[in-house]
Amino acid sequence: MKRLTQSECLPYEFMPITGWGRLPNGAEIVQYDAPMFFSFTEHSLLRQYPNMRAECHWHIDLEFTHIIHGHMWYFVNGEIVRLEEGQAIFVNSRQLHYGFTEDGTDCEFSCTLLNPARMSAPTAVYERFVMPLVTDETMPYVVLSPDDVHGNGLIAQIMRLHDAKFGQLKHATLPAARGMALANDTASLTVLSCFYAILHELTTIAQERGDGTAERIKRHPHVATLAMMVDFVQQHYVHQITLAQIAAAGSVGRTTCAAIFRELLGQTPIEFVNDVRVRAAAELLATTQLPVSAIATQTGFSSSSFFTRTFRRLMHITPLSYRNGMLSSNNMDNS
Repeated sequence: MKRLTQSECLPYEFMPITGWGRLPNGAEIVQYDAPMFFSFTEHSLLRQYPNMRAECHWHIDLEFTHIIHGHMWYFVNGEIVRLEEGQAIFVNSRQLHYGFTEDGTDCEFSCTLLNPARMSAPTAVYERFVMPLVTDETMPYVVLSPDDVHGNGLIAQIMRLHDAKFGQLKHATLPAARGMALANDTASLTVLSCFYAILHELTTIAQERGDGTAERIKRHPHVATLAMMVDFVQQHYVHQITLAQIAAAGSVGRTTCAAIFRELLGQTPIEFVNDVRVRAAAELLATTQLPVSAIATQTGFSSSSFFTRTFRRLMHITPLSYRNGMLSSNNMDNS
C-alpha cells in the first residue's frame, strides 16, 4: 500500500467515537453496543486516528483486532508484532496495548471488545473457564492466522460479531456512521453465542500450550512504570501537566520518563499529553455543541489557538470542520 498524503484523507472519515474516558483506576471506559451482554465493535481505518495510531491503553475487556485490508503493527506490554491482512490478534484482559503504523501506510480493521465478567455466564462457568483465561500470565496476547485451525475458528467468530452490528460489507468498504448499537435486539444473542465459541477456542489454545504450566511471559521492565504514567495523564489531562509530574507518577526521574515514552510509545511525554487531549476534544466536538474555546479549556489546552493548531496537526482537519463532518455523517445515517 502507498503512503497516504493529507489530501487523500477523505473528509467524511473521522476518528471513531467510543465513549472516551477513564475509570479512576485508569481503565478505559467502553460504551458497549450490546447492552445485555457488554460487547463493542468498531470498523475503522488507522488514518482516522491522530498520528495513525491508537492510544496506549488497557481495559478489563478481551480485545480482538482483525486486519481487513493492509497491515498494522501492534504493541502489547512492550512487545511489538506485525499483523498481516487476514490475521487478527487477541489481547487478554488488563494488558497495555495499541495498534499503529511504522511505514505510513493505512490499515482497515475491525476491533471487538468483550467484557468477560458480564456475559451472563453462570458462576461455575466463570470460575472454571473465564477466570483462568483472564488471569493467565502465559497468554497476554495471541496472534491469530486463518491457516491455523484455532486461529481460523476465532477469526470466524470475530467476523460474526462484526456482521451482527454492521451487516456483511463488501471488501474494503467502511460502514456508514451509526449509533452505538447492534443491528437489532436479537443480535445480542449472536454476541453471547460468539463469546462461548471464543472462550472454547482460547481455552483449547491455553491447554495446548501446557494447561497453565507454560513459562510466564516476562513484560518489558518498564511497562508497569509506563502504565502508571499513562494512567496519570489520562486522569489529569484536563489540568496543566508538567514532565516532572508525569515522571513522579512513575517514580522515575524526568530523563528516564522521557526515555521510556520514547522507547515504548515513540512519543515524548508532552506529545502523549496532547494526543490524549485531542482525542477527548474530538469526543466533545462530536457529541456536544460547546464552543471550540470551551472545549479547549475543558481538555487542558492553554489557549484556543494552540488547541486548533494541535488538533489540525494530529487530525489533519480543523476542529470546526471535524464537527461539521461528524454532523453530516450522523444526518446521512439518520435519513
